[in-house]
Amino acid sequence: MRTAVLRQVARIEIEECAVPRPGDGEALVEMRAVGLCGSDVAAFRGRHPFRAPPVVLGHEGAGRVVEAAADAAIPAGTRVAVLPLVSCRGCGRCEQGLSHLCAHRRLPGAGLPGLLSRYVAVPQRALVPLADGLPYAEGALVEPAAVAWHTVRAAGVRHGTRLAVLGAGPIGHLTAAAARLHGAGELLVSDVREQALGLVTRATGCRTVNARDGSVHGAGRTDAFDAVVVASGHPSCLDEALALCRPRGTVVVLPMFADAVRAGLNPLVLKEVRIKGSSLYGPDDFRAAADAVARRVLDVRPLVGEEPAPLAAAQSAFEALDKGSDVLKFFLDPAR
Repeated sequence: MRTAVLRQVARIEIEECAVPRPGDGEALVEMRAVGLCGSDVAAFRGRHPFRAPPVVLGHEGAGRVVEAAADAAIPAGTRVAVLPLVSCRGCGRCEQGLSHLCAHRRLPGAGLPGLLSRYVAVPQRALVPLADGLPYAEGALVEPAAVAWHTVRAAGVRHGTRLAVLGAGPIGHLTAAAARLHGAGELLVSDVREQALGLVTRATGCRTVNARDGSVHGAGRTDAFDAVVVASGHPSCLDEALALCRPRGTVVVLPMFADAVRAGLNPLVLKEVRIKGSSLYGPDDFRAAADAVARRVLDVRPLVGEEPAPLAAAQSAFEALDKGSDVLKFFLDPAR
């Protein structure tokens, strides 16, 4: 089978390797759509904290089970999204219901195979069935939708919550959409890309601010929002978030930053703002996001452009993303 291997920084090679054999409790999945994420691009640049060459990238994926045990809960032929986080189920964090923070968790590139291969062997418990007829690219977006779902819960969004989202990339877009499902009232989204702002406005009816035109809080009303989600890695975002957040509100930080971030913390103290991180998702988040995507109450179609490109396009796709392509989301089909 073919697999896309990041052999060195900024260089992906398409290689032939043996089809993996699923072990006990595993299934063999043929991958049909894998979304390329900002963290994959960070690895491509050589700036990811644990995915380093040589490594197979890809963690947003959907495909079809081609081999499973006779008594498996998810039989061969089932279309599935892959939950790319497997916890140990036995550590103290897992016992506290924090499996996404498991001390022994396995992730693609760190104990689990990356998904940019035609076939991957993954634990059965990491498979979530997809609705028949749902395009594989939409199934691949269950993973970032789960990130957004977990973030919205971390922000405490409920009916009437006033929310600002800084960054309208795929995660920011999906966070805004998930927030609407959770009942968010006033919703502001900022970015520097007009195309991204247009997409999120049409999807959620939010108000937008182009951050290139000046400070977001100047247009967004200082102290106006119950919660602010930082979904952009720009170093000014934390200052903007603290300015936008109301007293005793919540700032949720999503991205991993390439460099140390400096921010003025006086608003944190004077307004007693709470800052929280949001990392990945739990199985419940993933299944809830999968259900919302399947029913299209969380409509990911605005992020799906053309059909997934063949695996051979991996190098050019990563190069385009690295240069700042206007396309928000690239998908590859490892079976092509």
